[in-house]
Amino acid sequence: KDAYRLSVTPQGAHLTSGGREGRLYGQATLRQLQDQLAAQPEGIPCGVIKDKPRYPWRGLMVDPARHFIPLADLKKFADLMAYYKFNKLHLHLTDNQGWRLPVPGYPRLESVASKRAETFGDGIPHGGMYTREELKELVAYCADRGIEVIPEIDVPGHNEALAAAYPEFFCFPKPDMKVRTVAGNSKELVCPQKPEVWKFYAAVFKELKDIFPSKIVHLGGDEAPTELWEKCPLCRQARAGAGMKDEQEQMRDFFARMTSLLAKNGQTPQFWYEGNAGIYHPGETVYAWRQDQARQSIDKTKKAGLNLIMASNEYCYLDFPQIQGQYNWGWMRTTTLRKCYELDPAFGKSPQETGHVRGVHAAAWAEHLPDLNHLLYRVYPRAMAIAEAGW
Repeated sequence: KDAYRLSVTPQGAHLTSGGREGRLYGQATLRQLQDQLAAQPEGIPCGVIKDKPRYPWRGLMVDPARHFIPLADLKKFADLMAYYKFNKLHLHLTDNQGWRLPVPGYPRLESVASKRAETFGDGIPHGGMYTREELKELVAYCADRGIEVIPEIDVPGHNEALAAAYPEFFCFPKPDMKVRTVAGNSKELVCPQKPEVWKFYAAVFKELKDIFPSKIVHLGGDEAPTELWEKCPLCRQARAGAGMKDEQEQMRDFFARMTSLLAKNGQTPQFWYEGNAGIYHPGETVYAWRQDQARQSIDKTKKAGLNLIMASNEYCYLDFPQIQGQYNWGWMRTTTLRKCYELDPAFGKSPQETGHVRGVHAAAWAEHLPDLNHLLYRVYPRAMAIAEAGW
């Protein structure tokens, strides 16, 4: 259904497709031809294009948690995605620096978690919260362009904004916790042994179900140090009672409970892959993202029965500097357009070895991208190379 055939004759252009998706992609190709040849009086050359994507998943992630992105700007971002035949818009809605999803019954998400005092010491308050209606409008806008919107709610870590609003959800509540104003992460993880945590996430997932037609919820799961779980009396008691040998077993159990909670709504999880395939469950989808992890993740995830999306940061992190000499905040690698274009999601392996690879995914983390102009400057033209790798 993603395939199309575009035939151009002196009499006009004729498009056939296997389904709605193919028709949209064929129309995008026709727009590209028209734009490229607009200055040529003879018009589009005659010929036949037969085309279809290599992978079903071709995604871009934006990060309104770090810097809020107004609805109008998200629509502009989606327009460009459709032009280059991306089909998944990933919304990173929660993190240490902000919470952007309204949840009925939890008003402090908006009054506390969606706001921070400043950003990197600039002294300027920052905040933002989408309404349910805005998110539904975005979903409909993207659907018209063949794009599925995937929400992400990061658990159990990357949650300082949540901790500022509801400290009682955490192992060691800190009433003076503030929404984080700089980059980076903390040791704060939600406590899996507190019933109010599960009540909260049940409400979160219900809200996601009501807003997003997609059955997918990205749960993050990355950079979650278990140091406080190791010390927490409730967690220690739970591990002893269940015969768990360590906190990694507790993490696996945490994700299993989250998955069960999602399943009640007909939803399925995705995760940032941490290389430890043992904490995931067969059939789940993970993103290879850590530097130099991509190639070895193919074999490890296949053995574990996982689906894999290629998002390795040396090719796919589009907030990284794109030219030599561009400021890298002291640690980012320079990811050139050429480097992005070198991405082969299969890394030369056979179809038999890579049948579980679902596609490609680029991320634009926004700690240092305060508005749409900054975002687009970083994302393009490198996103075109990622689109090509996925096609």
